[in-house]
Amino acid sequence: MAEVLIVSRLVQLAAVIVVFGCGAFRLYGLGGDPTPTSANALTVFHAWFWRVATVGAIVALLSALSLMLGVAANMAGTAAAALDPDTISKVMLGTSFGRVWCWHLFFALVLIGACLVPRVSWRMPAILVLSLLLLVSLGWVGHAVEGQGAARLVHQINQMVHLLAAGLWLGGLVPLAWLLARAQSRGEAWMSVARDVVPRFSQMGYAAVALLAATGAVNALLLVGNAEALVSTPYGRLLSLKILLFLAMVAVALFNRFRLLPRLQREAKASATAAALARSVLYEQGLGFAILMVVSVLGTWPPAIHHHG
Repeated sequence: MAEVLIVSRLVQLAAVIVVFGCGAFRLYGLGGDPTPTSANALTVFHAWFWRVATVGAIVALLSALSLMLGVAANMAGTAAAALDPDTISKVMLGTSFGRVWCWHLFFALVLIGACLVPRVSWRMPAILVLSLLLLVSLGWVGHAVEGQGAARLVHQINQMVHLLAAGLWLGGLVPLAWLLARAQSRGEAWMSVARDVVPRFSQMGYAAVALLAATGAVNALLLVGNAEALVSTPYGRLLSLKILLFLAMVAVALFNRFRLLPRLQREAKASATAAALARSVLYEQGLGFAILMVVSVLGTWPPAIHHHG
């Protein structure tokens, strides 16, 4: 059942991060006083975003249900338990994971409802808040709930901040790539929007990367314990791979910020630069997806601190 848990967790993380990241991108990237050009951009973005958010919310709900069944089977030690109502009831009502997951499923259901209601002024804020709750609730389960007292609370809060920062950066790369693709192919009006928005994404990225590094270091301390365990335990070695992938993402982001962004800003006809930046953002997305794969596996392994107390 480990494979089901890993795949379900991976799909769950990716779906929730994308929905939240796209909603946050609308707030910090496309917010402000709309000019005629940006107003048109907002209309087109909203049409694209509703489709992404609706699909993402449905995928989040289905993967959450799959993860719930996988956990039930794993706890019972048999695949048949995934379809046993009594076992599922005991897991959902009698474990800390189940009680949190009831809220998680509720957030996913309400998010789908918010995506499907007719276009009203509160729909975008509602989607952003619900996707935020869906994302941070992932920090209430897993390794973050181990321990007791203040240490457990610190770990949970740290994990929630870590997830939010990941949502801002990794999730924000999806609408950024969409915007750059339009700037490349749709003319100067969209290029002008890209020149305004990409620096805003970079500024947000500085904060997100700093938070990811700081909260990641705290997580490593709590789950691994020391530098030796990073190389002497399977969990530590896989965590080291995650760190290397994160550093590779940072390197690509710095290249985008200090090489490609200045060219995008100063060139009169920057379609080639927009295309190069779009490709580089796709590389970032690939590295981010690899990190989520590693995280999904780590969630099924016992932390190294258990072997190096």
